[in-house]
Order: sequence, then structure tokens, then C-alpha cells
Amino acid sequence: MNNQLKRYTGTKTVKARPMTMGEAYECKLLKEGVRPSECETDKAGYLVEYEGGYQSWSPKDVFDAAYKLSETFLDRLMNECEEICDRGEKCGDFIESDNFEKLGYTARILLVAQDMIMHEYHGLLLNRIDAAKGGNLCMPFDFGTAVNFLKAGGAIRRKGWHKKFVVKQVPSHIAADIIPNMQSLPQVAKDILMYHENPHIDYENQMLIIRRDRSADSWHPTSEDIFAEDWELVIPPINK
Repeated sequence: MNNQLKRYTGTKTVKARPMTMGEAYECKLLKEGVRPSECETDKAGYLVEYEGGYQSWSPKDVFDAAYKLSETFLDRLMNECEEICDRGEKCGDFIESDNFEKLGYTARILLVAQDMIMHEYHGLLLNRIDAAKGGNLCMPFDFGTAVNFLKAGGAIRRKGWHKKFVVKQVPSHIAADIIPNMQSLPQVAKDILMYHENPHIDYENQMLIIRRDRSADSWHPTSEDIFAEDWELVIPPINK
């Protein structure tokens, strides 16, 4: 039998409120025979209630090291942001260490990609926190995140683009009864389409750039666009 201890990480949600050690003694929350001295009576701590209703007292430093306030949506966002930031820093430190070069090619590429995605995720959380507080989105993103914004129905632009933006057109099925009345198609295209059996057009995966003068055109990213890290989510004024 292997008696070696292994490391485990737990996740537990509890309810708590501030309570001194003296108050915990009066409420009979301390272990039997534990009576606080005069200098320990005002020692800070928490009344902790676990799942199932069991209650105990925990010193403040022990409690603070194990738990973070998660009462509100914003609390939970900030906790997640802090956790991702900590993981990202550890990942980045490892990539900068000599041990990184000892990994195989695949492991190195996957880890660097993970580090980049965690950086983007941290940026998304920061922007969500800022938006929840009523602020403006401030952190730019890479093209991969910008594509996700498009997929979600958002509008995007690069930092240097003034009053022009890109959107993903809504996938549409244009049936035979609509084709003859389409203003965007020349007559020859309508004639060709209507000649075939079951005439229709399916619009899929098209990106549109809308410029400052409200002219619009199909858009394809350049290599510079793809590798840029200054993409922003465009927020309509009415949705701020």
C-alpha cells in the first residue's frame, strides 16, 4: 500500500460573517476546552456556516487565505479575473524559464498558445468588470478575439480606424419570391438564378466594412489585420 500523501485542491462555498474569538466562545463555536485569553477575546475572525448548516469559527488570516467574497456578480468576476491573472503570470514565468526549452515542440507551441489565450481571457474579464461598473471598454484584443466578437453579433474596428467598422452579415436564405425585387443584384444575375430549378441565394460567412461616409463593401482581412493586436469592440451609443 502506497502511504505517500498526494496534493488535492478543493473548491467550497460557505457563508460567513465577522465574529471575534470572544463572541465565538460565547456562541460555543470553539472546540471544547478552548477558552480565549483576555488578549485573544478581540481576535478577528469569522462565523463560518458550511453546507448542511454546520457552523464553526475561523481566525481572519486563515479565512482570508481560503475564501474570497463572492456575494455579487461583480465579486465573482473580480475573483475570476484575479485567478486568471495569477495563472497567466505563472505560465509566463515558466515560458521564460530554462525548463520551457526542455519541453518538446508540440508542448511548447501549445503552452505559448495557452498563454496568449489566457491573456485575451484576462482582457475580456477586465472589460466585463469595467462595463459592469458603467465604464468604457479600454483593452484592445487580437484578431482571434475580434472574430469571436463578430460571431457573437458585434461590430469591430482597429484602433486607428475612425468611424468605420466591420460586421459579419446575418446568414440569410433568399427565396425565389424575393430575388426579382433585390436592388443589390443586377438583372442578369436575377435572370440566371430564376432560370434554374428552385432558385435561391444563401448568404453565409460574409463580412462587411461600413465606412465613415456610410459606403459599404465586402471585407477580407489583410495579413497586417490578422496579426494586429489593436482590435476593439464597437459599442453603439444607445447601448452604453
